[in-house]
Amino acid sequence: MRRTGKLDEVTLKKIYLFSLIFSYPTEDVLEKIREMSEELDLDLKPILDAERDEIETEYTNLFVNSYPTLPCPPYESYYREGRLFGDSADEVMKLYRKRGLDFNHTEAPDHVSVQLEFLALTGDSEFFERMRGWIFDFTARVKKQSSIYSIFAEELEKLLKN
Repeated sequence: MRRTGKLDEVTLKKIYLFSLIFSYPTEDVLEKIREMSEELDLDLKPILDAERDEIETEYTNLFVNSYPTLPCPPYESYYREGRLFGDSADEVMKLYRKRGLDFNHTEAPDHVSVQLEFLALTGDSEFFERMRGWIFDFTARVKKQSSIYSIFAEELEKLLKN
């Protein structure tokens, strides 16, 4: 992936796949991940071999709700501002609208899966650079906290560092 210019089709598909991986693991989402991993010839054994309830539990514990604190908040505003639903959420919402996209998502606009999906849809190099400003802090946390998602965090880092 180049920092300037247009991102190639395979890279954009991989970015979209990661948007699914870091989305809530419904049966439909897991099926799409399986299909895309075969199409892109990627080895995603941890998510393909695990039971849905195991993945769901891991996802919830990492990204949604965990006592006493959430180990891996998947929100840009957390890494940039130290809080949720901060200015970063508003800024990315404006960027979505600027590109003509209506935000109709169950997650906050600065959620990692939403941002990866936007990047996959637009290939926006400025947005890519914006994500690079915080996403490696997120992936570092994931790699420390999860046996399943650490593999995906590592692969996402490789994809975004190139």
